[in-house]
Amino acid sequence: MNIIQQLEREQMDAVLAKRGVPEFGPGDTVKVMVKVVETVDDPKDKKKKGAVKEATVRFQAYEGVVIARSGAGINENFTVRKISYGEGVERVFPVYSPYIGEIEVVRRGKVRRAKLYYLRGRRGKAARIFERTDARARRLNAAWKGFKKPKGEAEDLTQIKGIDIDLQNRLKQLNCYKVEQIANLSDEDIANIDETLNLKGAIEKQDWVGQAQRLLAELTAAEVPAEEAKA
Repeated sequence: MNIIQQLEREQMDAVLAKRGVPEFGPGDTVKVMVKVVETVDDPKDKKKKGAVKEATVRFQAYEGVVIARSGAGINENFTVRKISYGEGVERVFPVYSPYIGEIEVVRRGKVRRAKLYYLRGRRGKAARIFERTDARARRLNAAWKGFKKPKGEAEDLTQIKGIDIDLQNRLKQLNCYKVEQIANLSDEDIANIDETLNLKGAIEKQDWVGQAQRLLAELTAAEVPAEEAKA
């Protein structure tokens, strides 16, 4: 591996540490969450010279059919086509772009071509793609999506060493946002999270379960004296 490939691999790993890349191809319907950065003008600061504009980040969903996927490594990209107000709209997304928050496969299509540019000249039923129902499609659709959403407010998971803000947000996408959930992770849960978020064994190496259990024990010990005082 030369120096350029090594640098590209590091950049790809940095993106994969924040989000996963599902298995998809031409014919699949995907939903791409695109990060949009907006600057908001404060009316009070208009008269001030050199006033700093506040930047807000939101995610915009772009859903359509993948008509092409090309390139390799960090230069890999895919083209998504959708019909908006009767007009065909296409966008090309780099697979490892930092401006993509998530890629979700909505439906898997059954096609026999690697490039579906013929869809540009079709409308309505003529542009319909049949859904894949073979064993491979069932296996991909049955892939682990996350936990059942627990009740209550989200907790600060950054108390656990090894979980930063970005990783906490990715865990929330899997409906994991309570310390108790991490304290009760089974071996299967650990394997699923590790594979989905590409953590490379960080859960066991950093002992997330042990840290979470100690945090729960400390919270329980702090609550007991308070209840005894009321009694």
